[in-house]
Amino acid sequence: MEFLEWIHNELTTLAEAFGEPLTDQRQDIYFGGLADIPQDQLRVAFRRARYELKWFPKLAELRGLAGTLPDALNDGRPGPEEAWARMPKGERMEDDSIVWCEEERAAYSACRSLLLDGDQIGARMAFKERYEKELAEARSHGRPVQWTMSVGYDIEHRLATLATAVQEKRMSLENALDFVSGERRNDFAQMLPPAEAKGLLTGKVGKLSNLPGLAGILAKMQMEGTVPEELKANPRPPYRTPSDRPPDESRALREKVNAQREFLKRSRNGSGSGAA
Repeated sequence: MEFLEWIHNELTTLAEAFGEPLTDQRQDIYFGGLADIPQDQLRVAFRRARYELKWFPKLAELRGLAGTLPDALNDGRPGPEEAWARMPKGERMEDDSIVWCEEERAAYSACRSLLLDGDQIGARMAFKERYEKELAEARSHGRPVQWTMSVGYDIEHRLATLATAVQEKRMSLENALDFVSGERRNDFAQMLPPAEAKGLLTGKVGKLSNLPGLAGILAKMQMEGTVPEELKANPRPPYRTPSDRPPDESRALREKVNAQREFLKRSRNGSGSGAA
């Protein structure tokens, strides 16, 4: 009973701070939703709500501030400062591409005109205010994060942005390839880890990655783009079958194998090389 009285006092303080009505029914809902959280954690949540939020917190927000909704708080969406740092800015911001969540996109639309006017401080404030509102609403409703691509004019920046998004699991490789022209797929593949690049490089090098010995090593180096210049200038076939060899080379190879067999026979019979 003492604990519920304490929750009542904290909710009353929040209601006064945000100018919100606090009905008995609303209190009962919050009592039921917060009573399982240790008081120390709730104390932190109420304090953070007073100093960090701009509106009366929903029940899910208070639970999140208390650290009992780790999945909601670690849903892949960046925090306000990280999100602002990712946004295209400056005189050539139309050149930059970005893979952003829907909440970032909405917040950027609220500050874009200020960025175009060169007001970085005002733009940052407008962005963070809108983003925090969008973020809180998405998390309180349990909406999963959704990533989309905003395409800029700079091709190199676009490829690097897509490669990062694929590695960070913000975009599938299949979706990323929709934004990569055919002639640049080889360049894009070399920005990816070998597992992701497999099969994308020119010549389908990814299919050779399971070859044994030197052939497999060379295939892997080619996939990763680390083949030495001397090998590029004078490449060696990664694999040869008997049908690939000219008749003279095949005959010389057979003679060499036969000579090795005879040497091994003499060795097993005790004569060794000294009997020759």
